[in-house]
Amino acid sequence: MSIAASAPHKQAPFSKIVSAVASARTQLRAGASLNSVIRPALLNVPLESRPAAQALIYESVRRCARTTALVGLLCSRQPSAEVLSVLETAFAAFSLGRLAVFTVVSETVTAAKANPQTRAASGFINAVLRRYLRKKDELEKKIASRDEVRFNAPAWWIGRIRTIYPKDADRILELGTRHPPMTLRVNVRLMTVEDYLDRLKAAGLEARRVGPEAIELVTPVPVDRIPGFADGLSSVQDAGTQLAAHLLPVKAGDRVLDACSAPGGKTAHILERADCAMTALEIDPARAVKVRETLDRLKLKADIRTADAGDTASWWDGKPFDAILLDAPCTASGVVRRQPDTPWLRRPDDIKKLASEQKRLLKTLWPLLRKGGRMLYATCSIFPEEGTGQMKAFLAATPDARLVPLFAGNDGMLTLLPEESGEWRSDAQLPTVHDGFFYALLEKQA
Repeated sequence: MSIAASAPHKQAPFSKIVSAVASARTQLRAGASLNSVIRPALLNVPLESRPAAQALIYESVRRCARTTALVGLLCSRQPSAEVLSVLETAFAAFSLGRLAVFTVVSETVTAAKANPQTRAASGFINAVLRRYLRKKDELEKKIASRDEVRFNAPAWWIGRIRTIYPKDADRILELGTRHPPMTLRVNVRLMTVEDYLDRLKAAGLEARRVGPEAIELVTPVPVDRIPGFADGLSSVQDAGTQLAAHLLPVKAGDRVLDACSAPGGKTAHILERADCAMTALEIDPARAVKVRETLDRLKLKADIRTADAGDTASWWDGKPFDAILLDAPCTASGVVRRQPDTPWLRRPDDIKKLASEQKRLLKTLWPLLRKGGRMLYATCSIFPEEGTGQMKAFLAATPDARLVPLFAGNDGMLTLLPEESGEWRSDAQLPTVHDGFFYALLEKQA
């Protein structure tokens, strides 16, 4: 049986998809990140089946706490890692609801029989899944009120967000369990936002404007279905991250540094808005290739270097920059719906470790900024240690740094909490649909 698609005869049998996803699940539970397992896992299924496999991997991560709770009720002993991965994959398929439940059971058992590590347990897997289907309502009711299941996050993560944001915590945590919106950035060098909305409508894609250059597709589609994507008319980028190019003042001819640039969305956006001399750094060689691919598609130019931004001796030419964007490594606590494994990968002491790295980069890059120049500090985090706390400490230790208001009435710092609201108004200062971020604009005083 194959997953339904526009060309079902080309789809791999669902049992093959189960095998690929179960292998990824085993790696994820051993501590691998979602980003590191997706690509290798998809190589194990035909091209036409990769969207289905990817959706199943993501769903398994978004429901991992629920699956753990269900397995605890259904199994008298903990299954082996490989058997547990097969069960997790089947529960994710039940949750997606794209196949009849008994088809999921049958194909999952077929996948188990094909793997020497799970073959002997195929009968056990069959029994567990059928028992779940018989007692589904009773089992789901038993686990529904558990916070870890409701929010798919460990207790320490939930408790921390509730402590920091007592009024907004449950909304933030619930948003983290949802599928992320697909937001586009219109290249206004080539087309107005209004004209691009018309082009989407003509292509049968329902969309709405959610920011200055941001458009949300009501139903996400592959990039090859996005009108003009290959020609650089638009890019996929969260509306919150699109603020960076607006908040950092850059004009034609400026020397600009994007210190942690991958995958290149912010780099490209700045270049779309101003003909500047851009240096884009990325410490990871594979991610640096992503920056190059992004800029090549948009026909933009930058000096892309693979280097540690904090090791200035290895890449800096000694000439000061007019503007610096420091989108620092962080916990990613603001982008959980895009990276649903984040709460499970992180440990409480990671916050302190990452804050220390952010401090190092701030201290190292500040001398590279000319007097009167500005640095935009950004993280995709909603934890104060990586935002307001980091800035307060930096300002206290840096006499020639001052905060600059980001917009009218702002004090120079902005914490964006994840949001999904209505249509954007042209006079609004912030987008209406975005992930969680922190921004602070610093100016070097003469």
